[in-house]
Amino acid sequence: MTVASPSLEPVDFSSLVDSGINRPARYVGHELGVEPRDWHAARVRWALTYPEIYEVGSSNLGHIILYSILNAVPGQLCDRAYLPAADLAARLRERQQALFAVESRRPLPAFDILGFSLSYELGATNILEMLDLARVPQRACDRGDLPLGDPQAPPLIFAGGPTATSNPEPYAAFFDFFALGDGEELLPEIGLVVAEAKAENWKRSRLLHDLAQVPGVYVPSLYAPGKDGVTVEPLHPDLPRRPLRRVATPMPHYAMGLVPHVETVHDRLTVEIRRGCTRGCRFCQPGMLTRPARDVEPEAVIEAVETGMKRTGYSDFSLLSLSCSDYLALPAVGVELRNRLADQNVTLQLPSQRVDRFDDDIAHILGGGRQAGLTFAPEAGTQRLRDIVNKGLTDDDLRNGIRTAMQNGYRKVKLYFMIGLPGETDDDVLGIVDTCVMLQQSCGDLGRLSLNITISNFTPKPHTPFQWHSVSTAEFERRQRLLRDAARRLRGVRFNFTDVRLSAMEDFVGRGDRRLAAVIESAWRAGAGMDAWFEALDRTYTAWTEAIAAAGLEGRYRDLELGGWGAANALSAADLESFCAQPLPWDHIDSGIDKTWLAEDLQRALAAAVVPDCSFDGCSSCGVCGPDLGHNVVVPPPSIPVQRPSQAPGSARVCRIRFQFSKTGSMALLSHLDVVRMLERSLRRTGLPVSFTGGFHPLPRLQLALALPLGVEAQGEWMDLEFLDVVDPEQVLTLWQRALPNAFRLLSAQVVPVSEPSLSQRLESAVWGFRLSRLSGSASASQVRFAAAVQKGCTALMAGQQLIWKDTDKKGRPRERDCRPFLLNLQIHPDQPEQPAPTGVDAVELQLHAAIDAMGRSLKPLQIQSWLSEELGMELQLEQVQRSALLLQ
Repeated sequence: MTVASPSLEPVDFSSLVDSGINRPARYVGHELGVEPRDWHAARVRWALTYPEIYEVGSSNLGHIILYSILNAVPGQLCDRAYLPAADLAARLRERQQALFAVESRRPLPAFDILGFSLSYELGATNILEMLDLARVPQRACDRGDLPLGDPQAPPLIFAGGPTATSNPEPYAAFFDFFALGDGEELLPEIGLVVAEAKAENWKRSRLLHDLAQVPGVYVPSLYAPGKDGVTVEPLHPDLPRRPLRRVATPMPHYAMGLVPHVETVHDRLTVEIRRGCTRGCRFCQPGMLTRPARDVEPEAVIEAVETGMKRTGYSDFSLLSLSCSDYLALPAVGVELRNRLADQNVTLQLPSQRVDRFDDDIAHILGGGRQAGLTFAPEAGTQRLRDIVNKGLTDDDLRNGIRTAMQNGYRKVKLYFMIGLPGETDDDVLGIVDTCVMLQQSCGDLGRLSLNITISNFTPKPHTPFQWHSVSTAEFERRQRLLRDAARRLRGVRFNFTDVRLSAMEDFVGRGDRRLAAVIESAWRAGAGMDAWFEALDRTYTAWTEAIAAAGLEGRYRDLELGGWGAANALSAADLESFCAQPLPWDHIDSGIDKTWLAEDLQRALAAAVVPDCSFDGCSSCGVCGPDLGHNVVVPPPSIPVQRPSQAPGSARVCRIRFQFSKTGSMALLSHLDVVRMLERSLRRTGLPVSFTGGFHPLPRLQLALALPLGVEAQGEWMDLEFLDVVDPEQVLTLWQRALPNAFRLLSAQVVPVSEPSLSQRLESAVWGFRLSRLSGSASASQVRFAAAVQKGCTALMAGQQLIWKDTDKKGRPRERDCRPFLLNLQIHPDQPEQPAPTGVDAVELQLHAAIDAMGRSLKPLQIQSWLSEELGMELQLEQVQRSALLLQ
């Protein structure tokens, strides 16, 4: 069993995260939007811990919203942590250092509550990895019952998200509690209970019992399977029999909380326009678990986007919903936003659309500065199967939507289909190919249509009408082969298939019970993290199957499933009703939807009967709407404004300003591309009249003189920026500096002629400072000898006629170059400290002056280290590298 770290003070970040760590900037934190927090004044300290790497977690909208809300609650503090990559994880274990939060940089055991997002069935292995790295016991039963004020008391561990709400039982052993449903109102309520418990120094068990009374909180240790071994029941009479998920109103203004320094998966402003979906697709768990539908007022969406773009500096924004097209105000909101942002070179993206609602207005609002991709999800290849799954989409809808897309300039469209759906036959599988042919032929008069087809494998989900269905890995493989063979005759169509083994594990875990805790833990110990599915699929699948076999669950996890579609058809209505009434491991979670309604909808699926969308037609009596979860909120569509044409950003080159800047501290961990991205966004926030390049993807006319190696600080760098108008350099410097991090300082600004050669052509040389060290067995005498040896080596390099550097080119071919012409001077630094280095270490500070040629080639301290190591016959360590100055002609 792991134990909490004895130190709760901030970690030594600079020694843990340096240029030897891959993409170290992902761990820096202190993004735009982060405000100072008073650690000691906070009554409750949260860490929202996202179990994926930073680039994924930091761009998750729910993560950002909950972080922003908790930090707005008086007395509450919220920090964040993410799954570290393998290199930092290894370093943390090697140094026995607990995983830390990115802002306070305190180890996770220092917090009161660690909240994990559980949004995917196989994500629990990543959570176990983070708990192990945090040095927190992985199982709730091992966390003891200490008073909350005891320094050794571990944090409360909880999970939220769609998978946690759907079926928490496979993960119950690892969490103290689950937050079911929407967290915007629930988490602050939890914080108030924890604050009271801390103030009175309750024991952990008493706090959990009180939390179980909060609507939306499920404490698995206070529930257990009943006599039938399946139905989960409360252990105390005062506990709710069925914890009810929570529902909250979307809050779009909290979406602009953070702007990361590095490029993330969703690298844009995201604003939610509608929560919940009532289309009633029978395979879709989110559509069942997020009811009722709640539209955001159009004015609130417009204000959030307009304000957010100014505050963040993003060039892209996205309007988010399970089905954006069901937000009836979308055309009006989109056109209004395009009109207001017409001259700002921004792009709108919509992640999910229905092809039957795709029209000229929506086509107009998509894209902007550049046209974004277009994706639709027909799901099934025939009308019969689309009716069975209640997709509510016809061939004519699909054809008309694609034609509209092509009429608006789209030539590439992505389509999502599923195979293995209940009721599917081989004709339905081949219908996917027929649909592709139909679309290409019916749109042939508009040009050539290219299709990117993604084929996923249907996996039954809890709380859906298909939750009783079974799937077969062998049958998935056969249907994939059938589809691949039929698709070979197509041109301009690309197919991508999901691996069936991944789908099998999703199904097994997603519909499991508490027996799966041992399986998940064993799979984690065998290295089956979530990312491992994409890096070493065979090994990961073997780890999972061996864990299942070791737990004695092989072949038993489908006992309660219905079997093939034919078996369902063979049952009488009464027998089917009786079968569906059997208990399921997730029945105690009250999603709001009646289980009897799900069984009835299964019968409607057998009859291929379509149920209309209750947001726009009559109530389907699913059981959700009422005083607990509310009702559908549908905003009537406003009138659509007159469209204004987009304007290309100004490209006139009237004024050029040359800036000198420094880049120190954590900013040294940003890559060159991340620095350029940060500068571009900061310029957008200033509103300065910057000149843009032309072409498909206009960019600010910004040039940095010479890229810095990762991890290197700089004191005298240069960059040029051009403007549409004559501007005052000092005013520009002051305004721009306000939009930049403190560790990135603008030192000076001066006007230079626009006609002057580019900055890269003015480079003459670079001055570097760095330290070379080696391990030694003694102190000062050794240090003196070492400094003398290094000075002798420097003299030898300066006196040499050649300095040959061997490496490989971009294609991996070996090459060698004589770098001696670049070496202008190499010496022990004039400011070399006189005091000896720490015992056991010999070190010397060096100064390098290197020429830069017209192609930007020069010398780097790494090369000097290599040559001196060879010259002196000893292994030298390169440290504290700094580019002191770039000198211009």
